[in-house]
Amino acid sequence: MTSFIKREYDYAIRIMAYLAGKTGQGPIPVSRLSRTLFLSKNFINKIIFQLRQAGLIESVQGKYGGLSLHGKPEDISIFDILSAMGFQESLNECTKNHDICPLSGFCLIHTFFKEQEDILFGQFRNKKLSELIIRDQDLKTINKELPGGSLWMP
Repeated sequence: MTSFIKREYDYAIRIMAYLAGKTGQGPIPVSRLSRTLFLSKNFINKIIFQLRQAGLIESVQGKYGGLSLHGKPEDISIFDILSAMGFQESLNECTKNHDICPLSGFCLIHTFFKEQEDILFGQFRNKKLSELIIRDQDLKTINKELPGGSLWMP
């Protein structure tokens, strides 16, 4: 089964939500992101490349380098992050390409899918990163509940 939201999209949102929780604290090293969010450095690097290309994050090189948000969490939407990652989905092929179906001008099925798509994508546009911030204390609480004890490393 194919997911509507790919793993990379989900992880990009998590990375951005964690960086949003660190706003004003300086750059966060990739190694810390990797440990804290349980993601491989290679996977994070792939994601941050796209986020940086889209202008959503900044990176600083060197011993005290790392990543930080470029902008305010309240100004960045989930749709912005998804778009940076290449999200160009639709709920039904006919809502993306009207030429594939001769019924799309009056089809109630097409109308239904278009309405649902508008609602969902509208929610992605309206949900701001500031509403999804991940903080270290949140992760500590989650990790206490994980089988095998705490995996979190500050």
